[in-house]
Amino acid sequence: MSNAYVVIMAGGYGTRLWPLSRQSRPKPLLPLVEESRSMFQISVERLYPLFTPERILVVTGEEMMPSFKEQVPDLPDENFIVEPVGRNTAPAVGLGAIHIRQRDPDAVMAILTADHYIRDVVAFRRALSVASRVAEQGEIVTLGIKPTFAATGFGYIEKGSTKETIDDIAVYHLQRFVEKPDQATAEEFVASGDYSWNSGMFIWSVRRVMAEFELHAPDLSTKLEQLAAAIGQPDYQARLGQIWPTMQKISVDYALMEHIHEGISVIPIEMGWSDIGNFKTLYDILSAGDDDTHVISGHEPIVIDGKRLLIFSQRLVAAIGIEDMVIIDTDDVLLVCPRDRAQDVKKLVETLKRNEQNEYL
Repeated sequence: MSNAYVVIMAGGYGTRLWPLSRQSRPKPLLPLVEESRSMFQISVERLYPLFTPERILVVTGEEMMPSFKEQVPDLPDENFIVEPVGRNTAPAVGLGAIHIRQRDPDAVMAILTADHYIRDVVAFRRALSVASRVAEQGEIVTLGIKPTFAATGFGYIEKGSTKETIDDIAVYHLQRFVEKPDQATAEEFVASGDYSWNSGMFIWSVRRVMAEFELHAPDLSTKLEQLAAAIGQPDYQARLGQIWPTMQKISVDYALMEHIHEGISVIPIEMGWSDIGNFKTLYDILSAGDDDTHVISGHEPIVIDGKRLLIFSQRLVAAIGIEDMVIIDTDDVLLVCPRDRAQDVKKLVETLKRNEQNEYL
């Protein structure tokens, strides 16, 4: 894997984990599943030794870059790639691709995120290694997550026939991507055994992904090539500031993946994956299925006759007779909600935006 690189996208701040996650301290910077390491640190360090620090690039906003550099000083400064404003995942992928191409036109690159939880790191590394070898053949490869329940919050991937087996890992032709289904359809998908969750992790050669941009997103392709011509030149930052805000705001799924029907593979993998999209999923990870566990971060609370609580507070929280609740107490905000309403935290953030209460965001 001498020509393989990783691009970690670290742009979003995780609105469903508000008020822990803020614009000034987004989800990747938070120590959510370990006290000593942030999600970003975990995301980088689980790539070792498969990838050396020199081959791990991070695409993020300028305001977050100093914090990321401080958390993972192993990464070279030049491996932090600035996007002046968030334009969704397709432009971020393209930005990473042109910077890698500048170093090695024959490179393979993996697209990962800075805030996913993966319990079985060995299985992840093995799948990533196999995916990189398949991508060297010109294939696009995605890692599909074997579903553990009929989730309606994820997109799905349908596998086709077996393409090949490498190191006991099966690689399948990818049949199709499916948008987030309703409950009945999700249950059918899981029962069939032919569907994986779409993790958003893609592995491809730089040549292949840039060719797909040119074919399916020509405007993005043109602007990316204009930026590529300026890499390493004195006017790069100025060109970036001019061109980047004009980039279409679009995901890589919509810009590229839904249009590609050939030369694409999926590796279904079971590795204890979660995107930690809200406080319910965070509780599920931390409690490890123990219904009587109080998952505690910060100051230890006093709880009488309470069960299945997720509590974060730097001061004492005292609770009596409550179950299945989330209590998040920060310096300026107290959030209390049932765990099964954790998805709705995003609505609170939207309300704050409408009310222009930006000091809480």
